[in-house]
Amino acid sequence: MADLPPSRRAEIGGWNSPRDRQLSLLGTRLLASGLQRLGCPAEVLATLSHPAQARPTLDLPFDFSISHGDGRVVCALSTCGPVGIDVEALGPLVAKDFHLYLSPAERDWAGRSARRFYAVWTRKEAVAKAAGGGLRDLARVDTTVAAALCELDGRLWHTRPVPVGRAHVAHLAMAGDLAHVTFKRLSRQALECGSPSDDRAVFAMKIPTGE
Repeated sequence: MADLPPSRRAEIGGWNSPRDRQLSLLGTRLLASGLQRLGCPAEVLATLSHPAQARPTLDLPFDFSISHGDGRVVCALSTCGPVGIDVEALGPLVAKDFHLYLSPAERDWAGRSARRFYAVWTRKEAVAKAAGGGLRDLARVDTTVAAALCELDGRLWHTRPVPVGRAHVAHLAMAGDLAHVTFKRLSRQALECGSPSDDRAVFAMKIPTGE
């Protein structure tokens, strides 16, 4: 909490749910770890801003996205354009229940498979986040363009699954090529203790400049 700007500390401190507070802080730890790996000073986190009805921002030429599902927190950082990431715990939902957000072709592809539904959903969420939107935009995200491409309002987005274990599904989205994505796993214990050098369970993500 001490690394965050006063306004964000006050906001998180006012939440009634301890779980929500913990997940938000774990996401911030992942972000701080990624910034550290990109050579940013620790105090840059104090520039974190959460505008109403908009994505959070940093006073840096980087883009980032954070998501959490039950048991996983993920963060993506990009030095080369907008990025979005989404993770969901694999549950019982199937595509036929989501006529508002999934097209007939997407529902046909997913069928009765919960894993396929969550694959479509997380791809849509990741693209919407990368484009600066949210839930209202999901219906317009077309995941049937190609196995690794989605389209939103005439713009193509590259997508890639994130390895988060069999119990979860996650996807990353960027406008550019995803060939140089790197993954880093950090344990929950390491994040809570503030020593992000332990490699175990929770996934973080960094997107380098392509070196």
